[in-house]
Amino acid sequence: MPIDFNALKTPAPTSTALTQPFWDAAAQGRLKIQHCEDCGKAVFYPRPICPHCWGKRLVWKEVSGKGRLKSFSQVHKPGHAGWLPAAPYVVGLVELAEGPTMLSFILPGAQPPRAGDALQLAPTAIGGRVLPAFKPVETATEEEAAMSTETKDGWAGVVKGRPQVGAFAERTRRTRASDIEAFTDITGDRNPLHYDRALAERSVFGKLIVQGGVTSGILNALVAEDLPGPGTVFLEVAWKFVKAVGVDEEITGRVEVKEVRPDKPICKIETSVRNGQGELCLTGTATVFTVPLQGA
Repeated sequence: MPIDFNALKTPAPTSTALTQPFWDAAAQGRLKIQHCEDCGKAVFYPRPICPHCWGKRLVWKEVSGKGRLKSFSQVHKPGHAGWLPAAPYVVGLVELAEGPTMLSFILPGAQPPRAGDALQLAPTAIGGRVLPAFKPVETATEEEAAMSTETKDGWAGVVKGRPQVGAFAERTRRTRASDIEAFTDITGDRNPLHYDRALAERSVFGKLIVQGGVTSGILNALVAEDLPGPGTVFLEVAWKFVKAVGVDEEITGRVEVKEVRPDKPICKIETSVRNGQGELCLTGTATVFTVPLQGA
């Protein structure tokens, strides 16, 4: 028997001056999120400062309502008794077509939910108010389904094409004293550990060391030249520097593709840098974006 969601005795959302535009749009069956006028990126949840560039010029814009299910949970024991008549129900993380991820109520479809399912905004009256729920594309109207299932090649124009999960590339080079000078010219970093040999040899490192940017720099060359290739830039990195690298030391960088988005030229990669003895110097992950270079 279909559930009358509007009859549920659920608490109202907590609205503040910052979030009011979101709830006002929701009441009209629309989905609005913030966009940063400084960096151009979409932002959710609502906040006073852009999390991407720290800009403060955030404006509210209506979005398409299209997205994909990143993950979900089936709730059997709700945290509030008002939801009991609807249990078990599904809540999920929805990755919006515009980029941000939001937590939302997922309406039932013909099939059990699966991560990766295409979703469409489905404004739903719940507990006497309209809220921005989502439904699987299979339950949308024919027009909505045609729009939502439309596929595009996000890698069109990328020089080396779409990489495969598991693909990897490596590069080896030897550090030089001139690397330290070059990095200092760029950054102004004149740490004595890079210049005062006697002091550096008495330090915990026991030697003159190059800057961390010199160590990680080999990864820039790898993603820009080898994998994914020309036009690639870093969007996000999570690196841990495990062992310092000295001057005149051989280092080998490696990148391996772990995830590839078909709709956008974005990859998640595993990265590492090792010294000539095979010891790990840097480890971590990164997200990269490959700019399509038409005519390159």
